[in-house]
Amino acid sequence: MFQFKIINKQSLGPDIKRLDIQAPEIARRVKPGHFVIVTPQEGAERIPLTVVEADLNRGLITLIFQEVGATTRQLGMLQINETVFGMLGPLGVPSVIEKLGTVVCITTGVGTAQILPICRAHKKTGNKVIGIIGAKAKKLLTLEAQMRLSCNNLFIATNDGSYMKRGLATDLFRELLNKEKIDLVHAVGSVDMMHSVVAMTRERKIKTRVSLNPVMIDGTGMCGSCRVKVNRKTVLACVDGPEFDGHQVDFEDLKVRMNAFQVLYDKDGKEIECFNQKSTPSRAESESKTLTRFLSGILKSKP
Repeated sequence: MFQFKIINKQSLGPDIKRLDIQAPEIARRVKPGHFVIVTPQEGAERIPLTVVEADLNRGLITLIFQEVGATTRQLGMLQINETVFGMLGPLGVPSVIEKLGTVVCITTGVGTAQILPICRAHKKTGNKVIGIIGAKAKKLLTLEAQMRLSCNNLFIATNDGSYMKRGLATDLFRELLNKEKIDLVHAVGSVDMMHSVVAMTRERKIKTRVSLNPVMIDGTGMCGSCRVKVNRKTVLACVDGPEFDGHQVDFEDLKVRMNAFQVLYDKDGKEIECFNQKSTPSRAESESKTLTRFLSGILKSKP
């Protein structure tokens, strides 16, 4: 059995980690837009993470993630020379990279890690790449130097005005629409941000790609938890995506699914995933399988 050994580890910001992991077979096959399913420890839940970089000579892949739950915290606690229990990939359909002209890549938060390889691929193909990054504050901004190298122009907005322009990434994008002839937009980030971008590009008939990140369990299409509506059809983000035509995505349905369950904590600080409803889950509910909780949450959250 191959050991997914951690060769390098960095802290990129508050609760944001970078791991370089030995995975030569994945590194050899991965393309921009691909992801892997990671199991940090035996018995832990699986999480999908975008492959940010691949070093073919050393057989390494780079994962960048934010510690937002029990599983990502487990992964973040692993140290150099320790091993990740399991990793499956590369998964998903790689990003569509074509020579089109001017490509805008807009992202928020840790989505910068997802969009970075896409920016690199578009620039390598000969496109003019304009990057837009949004962050709540300067201290939460990551990969700025890498993005500057991967884009012809880079614009940054912070909610609190602590760095560059005060405001949202979508504010910068709205301004850019009036200055540039844009051939393609690629958006990665919160559902609200992507929805806003799509609304603006639909008016101008600009081709738009979005990368969706619904709850995913196995990453191979067997569980069905990551289903989304695209072009009025139900598809799976893990095998049909995660990249889709933004103008065809049903964002209202996606918002319901993204809020199908929430995380609460018991009196000892232990994390409990539960249905998205006002009542506290019973012991039986909190001990149910993740898939059952998720699917039940979807039904209970439907209008």
